[in-house]
This record gives sequence, C-alpha cells and structure tokens, in this order.
Amino acid sequence: MSSSPAGRSRLAAQVRDGVARHPRVPRAAKAAVAAVLAWLAVQPLGGAADEYPYYAPLGAVIAVSVTVADSVKASVQGVMAILLGAALAVVAAAVVPTVPGLAVVVLLGTLAAGWWRFGEMGDWVPIAALFVLIIGSSGLVDYLIGYVLLTGLGAAVGVAVNAALPPMPLVPGDRQIIVAREALAAQLDDLADALRSDPPLDREQWLARHHDIRPRAQAMGRLVTQATQVRRVNWRARRWQEWADRQVEHARALERLSLVVDDLAGLLAMTEHADREDVALGPRLRQPAAEAMEAVAVMLREEKDEDGPPSQDVRDRADAAVEVLADSVTERVRAGVTEVLAAGAVVTALRQLVASV
Repeated sequence: MSSSPAGRSRLAAQVRDGVARHPRVPRAAKAAVAAVLAWLAVQPLGGAADEYPYYAPLGAVIAVSVTVADSVKASVQGVMAILLGAALAVVAAAVVPTVPGLAVVVLLGTLAAGWWRFGEMGDWVPIAALFVLIIGSSGLVDYLIGYVLLTGLGAAVGVAVNAALPPMPLVPGDRQIIVAREALAAQLDDLADALRSDPPLDREQWLARHHDIRPRAQAMGRLVTQATQVRRVNWRARRWQEWADRQVEHARALERLSLVVDDLAGLLAMTEHADREDVALGPRLRQPAAEAMEAVAVMLREEKDEDGPPSQDVRDRADAAVEVLADSVTERVRAGVTEVLAAGAVVTALRQLVASV
C-alpha cells in the first residue's frame, strides 16, 4: 500500500468500511486483550488466584461492552448478580442437601435473574449459584471470596481496557442509517410498482408488498441511545462530537420516517385493494401517487452522510411530484368526489417524507 496521502486515505476508508461491516471485531479484540491482562494480573497473587485464576479473564470479558459507560454498568451488574447467586448457594448449602440445593438455587436464581437492575447480566445469578454450590462445596468460604474477588478484579481490568481504548461505534451507525434509508426507499418503490399493477392487487397481494419497517424504526431508536451514551466517560468523544450529533439527528429523522412509511403502506393495503368498492386512489390518482413515491425514494437514496443532503434538483422533483398528486386530489374534490380522505392522507405522508429528508 502506498505511503502517499491518497494511499493512506484509501487504507483508512477500507478500515472504516471493515469496521462498519463487522462492528464486533474491535470489541472482540479488546475482550481478548483484557482477558490476557486479567490472567497475567492474578498470577503473582497466590491463594485463591492459584486455584481459580480463570475467573479473572471471565470478569474481563463480562466488562468489555460497547461503550465505556456500558462497560462500567455491565461490570457492576455482573458482580451484583454473582454476589446474589453466591448468597443463594451459601444458604442452600447450609439448609438442604446438594441435590435439592441444585434445584433450589437454579429455581430462585432464574427467577431473580429477571430483576431489571441486573439487565443482561441477570443470567449470572443461577450460574454463579451453581459454581459456588458445586465447585466450592469443599471450601465454600474460600471459594466464594476467590470467585467474587477474582471476577471483580477481571472486570476492573476490562473497564480499564475499554477506558484506555474507548469505542466510538459511529462508523457502524452510519452504515445502519444507510441501510435503513435504502429499506424505506425500497418500500416506496414497491408501493409504486403495486399501484401500477394491472389488474389492481387484491388485499393479500397488497399485504405481501408491505415490508416490515417497524424494526427499522426501533433500530434507529437504539442508535440514538447508543450515539448519546458513547460520549459518556469517553476521552475521544470531543473529537467526534459533530459526527455523533449528526448521526443522532439523522437517526431520529429516520425513526420518524420509518413510522410514516409503515403507516402509508398499511393505509394502501387497507384502502386500495381490488376487493374494495371505494378505493383510496383509484385509476386517476394511482399514476401520480406512484410517481411521487418513486421521486421520494430517489431523494432518500441520494442522501449520503459523506456527500451531504440530496441536491436541490432532486428535492425539487420530489416536491413537484407530490404537489402534482395533491393537485390531482383537489381536482377530484372539485369534481364532486367525497371519498378522498385516504388520498389526502397519502399526500400528507409524502409531504412529511420530503420535509423530513
């Protein structure tokens, strides 16, 4: 690879694209580093560290999360879950024999794992209870102390590694935005194609054209949360402030757009199928509606983070196509057609899309 600025720029672009396509790779690498460092950290300690050194890398892996703030949170939740599981095991060992004790700790630990304060770490409650009850049966107190302390030490190492190399998962976020935008454009194209169908589609055929857009909206909501949280306890955040702000703005807009497109697809599936006597658009409005949807889809596809917003020409074409549809609806009203409420809703939805993009 050339050492010229152009070569370095291409290499940086390739790295960013690789991270975008495989966002777990950096996290996996940090988890591996944290596990090795935790293992090395407990080697000189002796005592329980000699007997159970593997709990330190286990704690490190638990702690390495997507953001530094999440890493600290996961560590605290993991240690809390382990302490509760250990406490269940200690009580069970003192009260009932081993076999019934297994049933008791698994039952109670699994129920306790659902407590919201444990988050995703809740599953460690029954696991820790089993470890302490079975592996630590010969020296319960020593094992318990070693288990909790070594796991906690490993978690601290994991948090330190994450803090030293804090993640900024903005490249994968940009890719998510592009994928979501393409999904919305594809839905609009599919609706436009359905409107041009001859003969008109029946209800089942319309429903088959209705893509599952809601998960896109949920993904954008999660992206907003992630882009907000990533700046907490992160020394790299200031450098990427503008990028993160832009990503939050785009994700919020796409979250709203996803809901609008989903409602639009549902509206047409209910009101435009061939089984209805009074359809929403009908032969006179289907063509301008299809052209408006295709123009908006083109606008959605053209918007790229690296290139800025769509060109004014593309915006103007989309806006003009929607207004042609609006004028056609107005003409229908003047001609005495009263059932245009659904058609007006289509116009409103398309105007929202143009304005939001």
